[in-house]
Amino acid sequence: MTRLWIRTLGLSAVLSALMSWAQVPSIIPAPLSSMASTGTLTLKPNAVVSFDAGDADARFAAQYLVDTVARTRGLKLKVVPGSAKAAVYFARRKGGAAESYDLTVSPTQARITAPEHAGLFYGAVSLWSLMTADGAKQGPVKLQAVKIVDEPAMPWRGIMLDSARHMQSIEFITKLVDWMALHKLNTLHWHLTDDQGWRLEIKRYPKLTSVGGYRTLASQQGLTDPTTGKAYVYGGFYTQAQVRVLVAYAAARNVTIVPEIEMPGHATAPLAAYPELRSDDAPVPAPSSKHGILPNLYNPSETTFTFLENVLTEVMELFPSTFIHVGGDEAIKDKWKASPVIQAQMKALGIKTEDEMQSYFIKRIDTFLTAHHRRTLGWDEILEGGLAPGAAVMSWRGMEGGINAARQGHDAILTPHNPLYFNYRQSDAAFEAPGRAAINSLAEVYRFDAAPAILTPDQRAHILGIQASLWTEYVTTEDRIEWMLFPRSAALAELGWLPAPKRDWNGFLERLPAELRRYERLGIRFAPTAFAVRSKEQLNGDATKVRVELFNQASVSTLRYTTDGSAVTATSAKYERPLELALPTHLRAAAFVESEVPRSALDRALNVETTHHRFSQEMTLCSPDPTIGMEQDPPVGNRPVTLANYHNACWIYKQADMQNVRAVSVDVIKLAYLFAERPSNLNLGVAHTKFGEVEVHEDTCTGALLASIPIDPSKPDANGILRMGSALPLHTGNHDLCFKIVRPQADPLWVLNAVQLQPR
Repeated sequence: MTRLWIRTLGLSAVLSALMSWAQVPSIIPAPLSSMASTGTLTLKPNAVVSFDAGDADARFAAQYLVDTVARTRGLKLKVVPGSAKAAVYFARRKGGAAESYDLTVSPTQARITAPEHAGLFYGAVSLWSLMTADGAKQGPVKLQAVKIVDEPAMPWRGIMLDSARHMQSIEFITKLVDWMALHKLNTLHWHLTDDQGWRLEIKRYPKLTSVGGYRTLASQQGLTDPTTGKAYVYGGFYTQAQVRVLVAYAAARNVTIVPEIEMPGHATAPLAAYPELRSDDAPVPAPSSKHGILPNLYNPSETTFTFLENVLTEVMELFPSTFIHVGGDEAIKDKWKASPVIQAQMKALGIKTEDEMQSYFIKRIDTFLTAHHRRTLGWDEILEGGLAPGAAVMSWRGMEGGINAARQGHDAILTPHNPLYFNYRQSDAAFEAPGRAAINSLAEVYRFDAAPAILTPDQRAHILGIQASLWTEYVTTEDRIEWMLFPRSAALAELGWLPAPKRDWNGFLERLPAELRRYERLGIRFAPTAFAVRSKEQLNGDATKVRVELFNQASVSTLRYTTDGSAVTATSAKYERPLELALPTHLRAAAFVESEVPRSALDRALNVETTHHRFSQEMTLCSPDPTIGMEQDPPVGNRPVTLANYHNACWIYKQADMQNVRAVSVDVIKLAYLFAERPSNLNLGVAHTKFGEVEVHEDTCTGALLASIPIDPSKPDANGILRMGSALPLHTGNHDLCFKIVRPQADPLWVLNAVQLQPR
């Protein structure tokens, strides 16, 4: 039962309502206030959903409920205007916040009242949650009587999607809007331009998309597409017609789309299209195939400002959002420093530093946007050199930018990279999708403090809300995006909806399995990380038994297991302490919260070989930062993911049991070197063969060389993996093994996917 319900019920109601509580369904984000009552309402096929005749917003909410319930619950209801005795009724009420609503379920009717469209819609979403909590796929729905009074704590509850580095289909973004709406998330920040691509059609400047919209992936440089006989190209753009449809679709679901047009940096794509806007004469032939921070900036000239104002005029015609995001981050100003023309311009303007020049740049844009009744939004770097009068700050490098903006009387949105960058991994498990190696777990997202105590109440009022940001350098496809967003977006939704005293981590976890079942019905390819059962295994001295520890991130779940390969059920053995298992054995386990949690299962065929196997994610990197989980781009086969430091390709297999080990095999993957910067600490080592070698050292990375395995790229398997091996000298005891890849040049980047020690 959900703890929130217990807290909101008075003590005198506990005994009378105790039996009904166990059947109270889950809602995410949890309502601000909810009170269980006696009785139930049964909704059968063809039950009537109605609203006040002539109320277009109520009609939309009613139809949305009917369509969504049919799609995800298999129950067909019908919409009939003006039927007061309908099973479900939507009605207006006076007063209250725009996104507020009341939902009352009695034995005779479910009634939703709200002052505006947003509240009516969110009432429909909450009723859908109640109707899908049981996980059934068809048949009547029985709802517990309840009174819900609800509204959000924060006005901005958003997700940032990067469509510049890797582009998603308009169909996918449409689905994402729907999924956001079902979480009561109300802002999609759309990153449309960057060094790697310009994704928005601008009719006045067609080369922004014809030139700036396409690049060659780093892995395909110099290759020919056999289907066309020409060089590979990657990219695309969204037409203005597509954007208009999407914006209207989102608005109907209370999602505002805020466009981002990057300036003055992250501008390689537009500068390739219109080189007259460059800050120097260095050629910019195409959008970048590399990632990182590039030095290409707009020239802060009148020509550039005219160009950007023309672009923003078309942007504003497409997006009615109050805010227009102008980027402002990671602007390397070396070219401004080196330009006599720009230095003379700074002197004429009385500007002493390049940071002040960026402030001047953003203030010029802010003046233009303000004149068109819009507000400027930028990353926290726009604070440097002085903030434009009407600008708001999106704080990503921690909390400091948001705190400083609020202290100066400016609005701020919080999206600190820790924990709200969703291109970071969710655990250290080998099954995680590609992304930055730092971990932003579900718990860390949920427990984030979005109301810094260091601010006064008046200053905290300038914190408009929170946002998760998903950058796509390494999150290359739509299924990977879904994995990274869900269920962390559920935690984000509750973080933005409920005041801190109302939030309850364990209560959230108890409601989450029902949400995961909804994801399955919606077709969301979510990450199972929170409930997924994992194992730690240790071989005994004579290699006949293994000690297995089971664990997951969700403390509220019960782990159950079998050791004969049979299916795990609610009556299977409960895991309470580490298992001592004879080898070989077939271990299966799953997490249960009342019933089995979707996609939580572990299935491991254990033998001596499996205890001597390590994926790269299960080893220690010799240099921990910067580390990224990467896959081949474009994807290959089953898309193996490897964890690597791209400056130093080196991994340590900690305390390998070397007793009777006779050989080693390594799985190696070839990746393009994706990084624009090549720092002086790039550690290639000394290669002795054409493509380099995998060196195996004992105890330390400068210890005895046990093996040197030449890299042979000629025979990758269907997953792009090269499997190579070598004999090892016989050892006893446990030793650290250092696997170091040495190569003659930075590109390609050879990375270790897995290691298998071969016992006798």
